[in-house]
Amino acid sequence: MPERHNTCPAQPGRPAGAGRTAGAAAAGAAARSSRALDARTLYLAAAEPLRVTSTGEALVISRPHCGTMGEVQRVPVARVLRVVCNDSVEWSGAALALCLQRGITVSWLDGRGAELGHLWPQRPRRTDLAEALDMLAGSEPGWSDSYRHWLRHQRLAVLQVWQGERARAGHPVGEAEWQLAKRSWVYQDELADHLPPLLHGLAAALVAHRLSECGLSSHYWCCAGEPMELVQDLTRLVWAEMNLCAGALADAVDHPREAAALFERWSGRCVGALHQHLANLRAHALRELHG
Repeated sequence: MPERHNTCPAQPGRPAGAGRTAGAAAAGAAARSSRALDARTLYLAAAEPLRVTSTGEALVISRPHCGTMGEVQRVPVARVLRVVCNDSVEWSGAALALCLQRGITVSWLDGRGAELGHLWPQRPRRTDLAEALDMLAGSEPGWSDSYRHWLRHQRLAVLQVWQGERARAGHPVGEAEWQLAKRSWVYQDELADHLPPLLHGLAAALVAHRLSECGLSSHYWCCAGEPMELVQDLTRLVWAEMNLCAGALADAVDHPREAAALFERWSGRCVGALHQHLANLRAHALRELHG
């Protein structure tokens, strides 16, 4: 299922872009309004190196070592939701600048599918979660412990989703199995990976895109100097649900194109799970601030 909708935690009563300059808010609004309704993820991976340049309205993808004009593809930026590419793709500065201007997140994965990094466009903040995390991380000494407690609660929620799916499938989780899973995953943060590693990188790219769309940062520094790795932690929650509920999808996927197609079928569910985690984090952070 292709991603088409922005799903950020609800924030009643606060105008989009508050706390940022009017120019930044206008630029972000213009980028969103110019995006087509059928915009999709652009996956860039090939056996030979690719090069991405740009015109004013399109990304131009070529195979520089092939030497044939027929290898050139132009993709209108209005049709691009986000970009996921491997580390053999060469980008021009103009192409990266165009992605920044249009609010397109670019994620890089290595040859094994591990996350390398992201191009993180500036956007107007659209949720009070961003301000709450800034305040809690910067001034509350106990926030690190509170955040870790929230993570344990979310790991339990993921396990309950798995328990519910097993029951609906006619294979309920036994008490011994439940206690073992709860001890290893909820309390020890240990998870048996069944899906191929490339899918983990694709999940991280999706999480990074959604956090960027919501005006959040990839990580925060707590006042005691401890990092709060928001992309990493949310990716692990989404990845755990994928592994626990994968079923037949746990079969190995070796080719990047197959992995991307498989992940697209999962992306709608992943977005829904991520939205719920962010909504729960917002409620938890606001309770900490105002409780």
